[in-house]
Amino acid sequence: MEKRLAVKCESAKDLFNNKSENLNDILRQKTKLETELSSCVSRINSYMNELIENVKKVFEKEMQRLQTDLEQLRMQSKGLYKQQDNLENIVQFCSDDVTFLYINEIEHVFLKEEKIPNSVPTRTDLAINGIEEIKTLLRNVEKVKIEPVMQQIPVNTITLSPAQQTVPYETKKSMTSGILTLNKHIDIAKNGVKEPVIIDCCIFKNGQVIAIEQKHTCLLEFTSSGILRRNVKILSQALGIAAIDESLFAITESERDTVQIYDKQRMSSIREVSIREHCSGITKYSDSNFVVGCNAGGLVLIGKNGEKEKVFHTKELMHLNQNICLTSNERGNIFCSFSKNNTILSIDSRGILRFTFQCEKLKSPRGLTCDGNSNIYVSGYETNNIIWISNDGKKSKEVLNSKNGIQCPTGIDYDTNLAILTVCNHNGSKMSIYSMK
Repeated sequence: MEKRLAVKCESAKDLFNNKSENLNDILRQKTKLETELSSCVSRINSYMNELIENVKKVFEKEMQRLQTDLEQLRMQSKGLYKQQDNLENIVQFCSDDVTFLYINEIEHVFLKEEKIPNSVPTRTDLAINGIEEIKTLLRNVEKVKIEPVMQQIPVNTITLSPAQQTVPYETKKSMTSGILTLNKHIDIAKNGVKEPVIIDCCIFKNGQVIAIEQKHTCLLEFTSSGILRRNVKILSQALGIAAIDESLFAITESERDTVQIYDKQRMSSIREVSIREHCSGITKYSDSNFVVGCNAGGLVLIGKNGEKEKVFHTKELMHLNQNICLTSNERGNIFCSFSKNNTILSIDSRGILRFTFQCEKLKSPRGLTCDGNSNIYVSGYETNNIIWISNDGKKSKEVLNSKNGIQCPTGIDYDTNLAILTVCNHNGSKMSIYSMK
């Protein structure tokens, strides 16, 4: 009976966890839907504003043309009336020969200058080609509804005998479920970069790594085997980098207060987003947007097309006047590190503060990244270590330190599929790659 009660309790716990996860999921879905709809609204507004501007341009052009035609007609009419008056005076007071000569002169003028107005009147009207399609689209949009979709989750009937045991839920490998071992140290100087200082990096699914090199203002692209493939000069100092998908990544240019969206294959910027404020950290938030940290204005959510979708007005993130490093997890939670006050802060998808984290083993925190279970780990620059922190901020563990080759780490990134952790190490002179076993 004790074992059966234990099974029942475990089942109730699973149901509770399921509902809790469902609540977190719909909060994330709400944010995603709001973001998608806001993006649609922005695109529609931009399109309609462009149409309005085009109406103004076409109107101005046609108005100028019609005014020019009117002025020409006034001059023609004035000339015709003058010739008419002259002809009447000549007929009245001059001989027939003079009258004949004047009539010939008028005919020559008509033939030469073609001043007689067209007898067929024309008019110009303004119309929008495709307005009916727009009206049809609006009628279809009115039919769109947001509704909850109920999904039945199969649940096995509990008929366990006292000898049966429950099977624990298998999760993705994270920092607490495996051991990280050093795979390789990449000495940047030996790859041809003199006195390098790499400050942040991102991993792609094929194992490719792109890092920001601060001293020479460039991007370094490494193959999965750690070979430097390209060294690309950028316009100004960058502080953060994040992969958007397998073909795009974004960097923050703090000196120019902009975000540059790069094509990975060409290693060139395809879009510039003006933040108008000193920006530092950046992280992918969903498949359609990313978050940028601003030193005084908090966090800004930006779409892949460059539109600003949302600002997280969290008082703890405002007017910090320091660089912010960022990461986010699949639940829509955002984590920020502040090196000046040795603090990790987390907010949810609504911008509400979840927790703040501090501990003696973490000094001058820099880069953050997520594991496969919504938890994070962060690099300690002064403490020469990597700290794992649970999603709720209540648990923490030192997983790498100087004994594992960690020295003055800055940017870090973890790939759950490859199970590798990349660290900008040794004060930016090396990039260390750890694999999980």
